[in-house]
Amino acid sequence: MPHPSQDDQELWRRLDWNDVRTFLAVAECGSLNAAARLLGMTQPTISRRMEDFEYRLRAKLFERTPRGVMLTEAGVMVRDLAQNMARFGGTIMREIAGHDDSHAGRVRVAAPDGIAGYLLAPRLAKFQMSNPNVHLSIDCGMWIGSMLEAEPDLYLEMADAYAPDLVSIPIATLHYRAFASRAYLDLYGTPKTIAELTEHRTIRHTSHREQKSTWNPKAAAIAQLTQNHFISNSSAATFQAVRAGAGLASLPTYVATLDPDLVMLDLGPWGDPVLFLRHHGAIEHQRRVKLVKDWLLEVFDPTEQPWFREEFIHPSDFARYIPPAAPTRKTPRRALG
Repeated sequence: MPHPSQDDQELWRRLDWNDVRTFLAVAECGSLNAAARLLGMTQPTISRRMEDFEYRLRAKLFERTPRGVMLTEAGVMVRDLAQNMARFGGTIMREIAGHDDSHAGRVRVAAPDGIAGYLLAPRLAKFQMSNPNVHLSIDCGMWIGSMLEAEPDLYLEMADAYAPDLVSIPIATLHYRAFASRAYLDLYGTPKTIAELTEHRTIRHTSHREQKSTWNPKAAAIAQLTQNHFISNSSAATFQAVRAGAGLASLPTYVATLDPDLVMLDLGPWGDPVLFLRHHGAIEHQRRVKLVKDWLLEVFDPTEQPWFREEFIHPSDFARYIPPAAPTRKTPRRALG
């Protein structure tokens, strides 16, 4: 087989499949915003990637218009070639993925930071004990430019839009309700109605925009009228701010298991979005990825964790729905002497 020339090697160094994949999404969606929603990325990230892609190719691929983007002649050529790349990539996955039965290797997961930090990380050690050769990467998407070194194998997300070639499994329902710390309520009092929230210090997470039909419109309207004293795109920061008494916020009810001193306010439902586990169908044949998938299904098993059930269960009733723990066998001590 002839060795690639230096010019060919330089061209390959310029090419990044993640950028080609992003370009295809923009070309097919017709706008940066729509592509961002489809890929679960931010619009500035998409824009930066496309600018870098055009710079490396030394060709203008898009014309920006008020209604979106239009492909240039070079852009149409790249789109056609990129679609062929995607088809060949799919063929490789279908032909080869079934031959990977290794228990060892890297598995990449994309997940919101709160879920990664409060639900996955505490259970990681137990998973590692059973699967010592599976190495996990969890991308929380917090910092532009610091994404994982490759496309995730598994996605935990609440996005409405997703690539049509992904398998999408509803893995949990997150029941959002208003929460506050006891210290905050002792200091500022407890609101009795949603309207009274306008008189309180409030905290808002910026990502509560997906699955709009699952959110309480009355609560959403009041949220527009309140003065948010703290805003963050981090679930962990939002939770810790509420925990510290900085204000009231809408949080998923599972936080009651993290801090029993948090108080769920009797203000009705805020939202009940569904968390999805998504992946390409071919990964079912990759043993190490299947092990991680099974672990994620266990983490969110609603029979063990009633706060993830489709029906709402009040935190005060959680204990009634948790199966009793299996008795542990005590190892008898050896006699001394």
